[in-house]
Amino acid sequence: MKSARLILLVVLLTISLNSISALTIKSESESNVIIPEFNHPAQFTLTITNAAEGSYTIYTLTDVEILPTSPFYFTKGTNKINIFVYPRTQLTERGSYTFSYHVGETQSKLTAKIVDLEDAIEISSDAIDPESNEITFYIRTKEKISLQNLKAKFTSAIFETEKEFDLEPLEKTEITVKVDKNKLKKTRAGTYIIQAEFETINGEKIIEGKIHIGEKKNIVTEQDSAGFLIRTKTITKINSGNINENVQIVVKKNILSRLFTSFNTEPISIDRTGFTITYQWNQQLKPTEVFTIKIKTNYIFPLLIIVASILIIWGFKRFIQTKVEITKSVSPIKTKGGEFALRVKLSVRSRNHVENVSLIDRIPAVVKIYKKFGTSKPDRIDTTNRKIQWNLGTLNSGEERVFSYIIYSKIGVVGKFSLPKAFSTFEINNEIHEVESNKVFFLSEQTSRDE
Repeated sequence: MKSARLILLVVLLTISLNSISALTIKSESESNVIIPEFNHPAQFTLTITNAAEGSYTIYTLTDVEILPTSPFYFTKGTNKINIFVYPRTQLTERGSYTFSYHVGETQSKLTAKIVDLEDAIEISSDAIDPESNEITFYIRTKEKISLQNLKAKFTSAIFETEKEFDLEPLEKTEITVKVDKNKLKKTRAGTYIIQAEFETINGEKIIEGKIHIGEKKNIVTEQDSAGFLIRTKTITKINSGNINENVQIVVKKNILSRLFTSFNTEPISIDRTGFTITYQWNQQLKPTEVFTIKIKTNYIFPLLIIVASILIIWGFKRFIQTKVEITKSVSPIKTKGGEFALRVKLSVRSRNHVENVSLIDRIPAVVKIYKKFGTSKPDRIDTTNRKIQWNLGTLNSGEERVFSYIIYSKIGVVGKFSLPKAFSTFEINNEIHEVESNKVFFLSEQTSRDE
């Protein structure tokens, strides 16, 4: 009897084991990626066949957690269920992670991919126009994940902003930020770091990306001239682009003006071609840098040289052309009655042979001529026109004659007393010429001075 019962029990256990072992599991994954920072789960669809009708619990004893934890009710035939695999705090593995799980008494395995946030996304940009007033960069998901309502603070050398956004699987999410146009314009072309500070379940998470500022070449040239006799020309090169640029300034001068020209910066090269001198400057400018050359030409010096040359030539020519030279001077005379009296002295000197020479002097209205003369008496005294005249006849080259006379006045003279110029007429080569003397004056302090 006991043997029969034992045989029956063995048969029932065998049938039960066969029934259990007949349960099969197939898994599919919409996204097998786990992002620990956001507790983002991997998603699997399990297809279960040959299960006995009843409730089954799906569980694992590894470093991940399978949700939902409540039992599933399976019917006969095919059953499909969705499960979510979440990371536990002790999970440290990264990359492919294969773990065992159970459906009822049946064990199977799943493989998830554990990825940190910085490996799951990429922050970058296309070439940014430096002339724009905004910057557009993107966040690209490199895995089949969907993250919703993310908050991040983005910081770079050009801007700082906070945004809330969603990330879709294997797609780019673009973010546009308004920036200071002048600041962007002055920023050198190249790659710049952008930091994204995400809010995660474990606190703040910083991820670095790169943005790319495109190249722009633009050299602005400004010229300005000022001054007349001291002429200053200013040439300015401004790098308005965002890359380093080599600039060149060329100035040409003739062989005369170069002698009176100076520069604020010495040229790198000087080249002479014929009567033209070419000066050249080279400079490398960083973005926003300025290179200025000032060319100062002082025309006062050549003008003074020209004027001095003209005066010298004119004086020399006059000296050569002056055939007769008259020198006039005065000196005071003491009188018994204390009247005002002056001795006027006239010197006539001939540089060439001249004929029909006459010397004429004008008498001021306030004085009279003292009628006593020395050995050289005047040939004519014109009281109406107040002139006194000597006829000298012919003078040989180098010959000099001296005449004098006295003028007086009973009216006192105070201050400066001016006398008119004397003049002489003469003939040379049958041509009549006339020359004047210097002008003289007398001061009441009893001194005389020639002009």
